[in-house]
Amino acid sequence: MIPRLIPREGVDKIVYQGSGVSIGRFRCDVGHPDFRDTGPIRQAVVVFPRTSVWIRHEGGREFVADPNVVTIYNRGQRYNRFPIHPAGDRCEWFALSDELARDVASWQTPAAAESPDRPFAYERAPGRVDLYARQRALFRRAAAAQLTELEAEEEAIAIVGEVLTLAREHAARTATQRRADAVRRRRDLAEAARAELARSPFENRSVADLARALGTSPFHLCRVFKEETGQTMHAYRVGIRLRRAIDRMGTAVGRAPGGLSAIAHETGFASHAHFVQICRRELGVTPTVLRARLG
Repeated sequence: MIPRLIPREGVDKIVYQGSGVSIGRFRCDVGHPDFRDTGPIRQAVVVFPRTSVWIRHEGGREFVADPNVVTIYNRGQRYNRFPIHPAGDRCEWFALSDELARDVASWQTPAAAESPDRPFAYERAPGRVDLYARQRALFRRAAAAQLTELEAEEEAIAIVGEVLTLAREHAARTATQRRADAVRRRRDLAEAARAELARSPFENRSVADLARALGTSPFHLCRVFKEETGQTMHAYRVGIRLRRAIDRMGTAVGRAPGGLSAIAHETGFASHAHFVQICRRELGVTPTVLRARLG
């Protein structure tokens, strides 16, 4: 059974809590006294960021947690965050009881059963846009008290399992590495490029401009970014824009007449038609259908 959680003052809000799963949101402004360190994680949890921050797990290296990433924590995990987005840290989270976390993790990593305190072997996973939309839909229904316990827990378990699958597959793809120092430099460059893109996702910056800001050559930046993330910088930026558009669909602007066109313009798409094209390509539906699904 998952322990009854006490929300952290001003930052956490729990919208659903069952016997094995809890669902909530986290909001922490850059100026909040606990922004850098909000204490150790109190349950095994996967987190879907809505803004961008640097995260550094205790004993680990910094990485960018943005809407294209799912972050993963074991109970008791200590970490620090550092600002990128002016709004601070905004995210939704799905927590599992210790027993359930071990059960889910053991299907991905058999050794998880031998590490009861740290069943999750990964600190993050690349997040697919369909999974981002799926968790947003589940969160909205949980917040509106529209879920039975069976439905909430079944879908949350499926989402966490999918996150761990993505993390394991990503780890397998990057298991064969070059020398440690070269790998570290490449990784740092890719992370810095992601941070640069996260700072200005709605601006149409050139490769040359990004490379100049990062002190490297355009060719090297393009090659390293693609090899480290599996995406071009253009595709990565489109992913951030699309996730931001998904978030905006549930607002008053998104529901208003002409709201989808306004969102397309606000989030950097060339036109409403371009927004429709990207939604069809990435999600298989139009923005109108997606907005209806998200309520």
